[in-house]
Amino acid sequence: MLEVFVGDSLPTILSEVRRALGPDACVVDVSTTNGRIEVLASEVALTVHPVRRPPVETKPLVPPDQAPDPEHFGAVLRDPPVAEAPAQRPRPTARQRTDAAWDQPSPIRPTIIALIGPTGAGKTTTLAKLATNPIAFGGRTVGVLGLDTYRIGAVEQLETYAELAAMPCEVAYDFADLPRALARLVECDVILVDTPGRGPRQSEDLATIRQWLTRLSPDEIHLVLPASMMPQVMRRTIASYSTFRVTHMLATKLDECPLDSRVFDVVARQGQSMRWYTDGQEVPADLHSATDRIDRAVSRLAARQRAQEAFA
Repeated sequence: MLEVFVGDSLPTILSEVRRALGPDACVVDVSTTNGRIEVLASEVALTVHPVRRPPVETKPLVPPDQAPDPEHFGAVLRDPPVAEAPAQRPRPTARQRTDAAWDQPSPIRPTIIALIGPTGAGKTTTLAKLATNPIAFGGRTVGVLGLDTYRIGAVEQLETYAELAAMPCEVAYDFADLPRALARLVECDVILVDTPGRGPRQSEDLATIRQWLTRLSPDEIHLVLPASMMPQVMRRTIASYSTFRVTHMLATKLDECPLDSRVFDVVARQGQSMRWYTDGQEVPADLHSATDRIDRAVSRLAARQRAQEAFA
């Protein structure tokens, strides 16, 4: 049975959850409404624990000697280092990594993947799914970097996911915090970046986010699009982020319109790539490969174009 706990302090609410539901309570979702924090929790796990990693002795779903399929869940651009790589080029520790080192690209830095998009698109929840899904990064070590210090409860929500998943989490409040935050995450293989949500009309705020990403120089930037958006709004949103060097689209909230393929059709028509989509609130289960749905959208687009040419 699901229960809702409401309050002003997240640590206090979590203590109440543990006291009411026991030490194995499952946090399903964290949200804020009018400045009040709401935690949805269950006494038992729903299918799988939302953010808890498998025990160390659990056999990994992806063999360590196999890189994940890049068309499905392998977001990491570079192959894992070969066996002799550590002896030739050891990974630096956080102390060895200086702030100045992050100003220059490094072949041994973690892969950085940023999620951007409008307010309410589901970026933070999607980031938690990516960070905790055992297939998403082939067992690589994942850390999270929060830049969304504007939305009430955003930092607390991200830190809660990170705490429950036992993964490193850093928050940067301004540009000066970036080098230190990245240095503390240098031992990770992948860094997932949560950015503030901004709409197409908030051009000044979008410019600030673009400056953050310029400093970070992510390997991939995924624009998060909720499936409930009207097609014209999706196209306008994609256009407003055209200067961000977006590498992929990421569809969310397919559970709100499960039979609707508009988001995939829009992405295919824009000639964009998509690796993942989400269709629910459960972390990490509601994360899926978008390859098949994008392929079908591309096929539909090609069929329409052939029909138009035939009857032109």
